[in-house]
Amino acid sequence: MSEKSTYPYEVEVCVLNKDGFLTPTGYQRIIVNTTEKDLKRKGISVPEMMEKFNVTWILLSLSVEIYKPVKEGSVLNVTTWHTYKKGIMFRREVEMRNEQNEVVAVGATYSSLIDLNKRRICMDRSIYDQINLPEGEELFTAKSKAVINGEFEFSEEIAVRPSWIDSFNHVNNFRYGELAFDNLPEEYYLKIANISRFEIFFTGELRLGESVKISRKQIENGIEIKGEHSSDSRSAFFAKMLFNS
Repeated sequence: MSEKSTYPYEVEVCVLNKDGFLTPTGYQRIIVNTTEKDLKRKGISVPEMMEKFNVTWILLSLSVEIYKPVKEGSVLNVTTWHTYKKGIMFRREVEMRNEQNEVVAVGATYSSLIDLNKRRICMDRSIYDQINLPEGEELFTAKSKAVINGEFEFSEEIAVRPSWIDSFNHVNNFRYGELAFDNLPEEYYLKIANISRFEIFFTGELRLGESVKISRKQIENGIEIKGEHSSDSRSAFFAKMLFNS
């Protein structure tokens, strides 16, 4: 049986749009921050994993289903638990409830461990074997890997900014979410209150001195946005957003 932990989260102004609704990056921030708190509580936080094994957590993908828009001034109760471990990959669930105890959104992440010396996914199964957490229920369908098909239209090309770089000397995952949000067509930007699903996949590392090319594709009820290294078109991220009509 999974061990569920609940943490309060007061929605910050910096993750709201101009109309006072939580942005896709805001949902991403809530999930990541809540996960970090829970990992610390369980003794497997980033600093602890670095000290014990010289590895750190790497986020592979994040998915959110939104049932009710979250507004300015909201205080959420965010519950999280480990769902399962499969090989070198971990799934985690997140449930967000408002002050009326209504479920406003559910999320899921897939993550793994990265070897700090090699800057690659850690393949030492003995480390993974030492992380044994009770497993829990899946709340909804979420993918661990991106499926990118079809023709995309160029949106913009932008150089990596120094402010995007974190202590691991690469672009922090929040910046990918912001890049996706910044490249929404105006028609979708204006109806963020109607967003029903947000998915983002972190497919490659971007570093200072590089540039990223952003492209997008209209799909039924939403849009897909991808970021690629300008130099060789290697994938950096892929995001999908769906909206209620």
